Amino acid sequence: AVAQTVFVGDIGGTNARLQVWTADPSDPASATMTFEKVYGTSGHPTFESVITDLFADANVAAGSVSAACFAVAGPVADDRCQMTNISWIIDGAALQKSFDIASVKVINDFAAVGYGVLDLAPDETVTLNEGTAKSPTGPIAVLGPGTGLGEAMLFHNATTGAYDVVPSEGSHADFAPRGDTQRALLAYCEEHLGECEIEQVCCGSGIARIYDFLKAHRSKPDLPALDPAGVTDAAIAGTCEVCVEAVEMFLEILGAEAGNLALKCLATGGVYVAGGIPPRLMKIIGDDGGALKRAFLREECRYKDVRAGYPLHVILNDKIGLAGAKVYAMRQLR
Repeated sequence: AVAQTVFVGDIGGTNARLQVWTADPSDPASATMTFEKVYGTSGHPTFESVITDLFADANVAAGSVSAACFAVAGPVADDRCQMTNISWIIDGAALQKSFDIASVKVINDFAAVGYGVLDLAPDETVTLNEGTAKSPTGPIAVLGPGTGLGEAMLFHNATTGAYDVVPSEGSHADFAPRGDTQRALLAYCEEHLGECEIEQVCCGSGIARIYDFLKAHRSKPDLPALDPAGVTDAAIAGTCEVCVEAVEMFLEILGAEAGNLALKCLATGGVYVAGGIPPRLMKIIGDDGGALKRAFLREECRYKDVRAGYPLHVILNDKIGLAGAKVYAMRQLR
């Protein structure tokens, strides 16, 4: 079979990270990246202007692209996304027509993380729990704290022999606290926000929110105001005990939510923790999994044996969204 050209992208509010791949549809493992560039969104009035530049920069001839997949930060319906933070509209059907591309798919950026799980190399994950019930075709749960909290599930399709990603808005479900301090955190969030979604205590701004809560809860109002990176840096360095406690609580909340998601989809295929924050915290998580693994397994609960059945992994690859867009683009070649 003749090698075909594929465009792949991960599009955020600040940057559009794009790649060009060539692949033989009958042998997906043959895929080779031929070009990669990050385009700033501020220098481009439309996404179409980025694609025009990509054709020129990568020296790709018009009409020669067989498939494209763009993972986009924002709500996607019918291969179309009106982006949340910038004025771009990314419309798959319009892009197909304008650039003579056979198939253009637009997927949510966290759905792309889900597909990216299928493209991970062994050295791109750290396994915290092997899982006593792991299955090569079992359901997979993915959650990723970063700017927000993304969640998705993957189910094996017996007809196609491949996994399908099912997006989720589970991060907007209620936070279920464990213990007195977390219950006090819930009350603090409800007082300040009027509610407490799991996302509001399990993402970057959530770490800063937990720190602000603990300053009041531990009667230490004179501690400095810190952003999420400031809290995690101080926790890693061990220079601020309230920061250490805040990150520990964040990892407990993340581990509990990973366990809840695993139970809801029977994740014998594994639970994958993605996002930009967990890899930065591996020094605190440690080889034994620390608070993250303890909260996931919850030894004192009556379903501990079921929980122990689910594998738990932390993803280290920060380009997993691009990897997922590539997986989905390659499927269009079949």
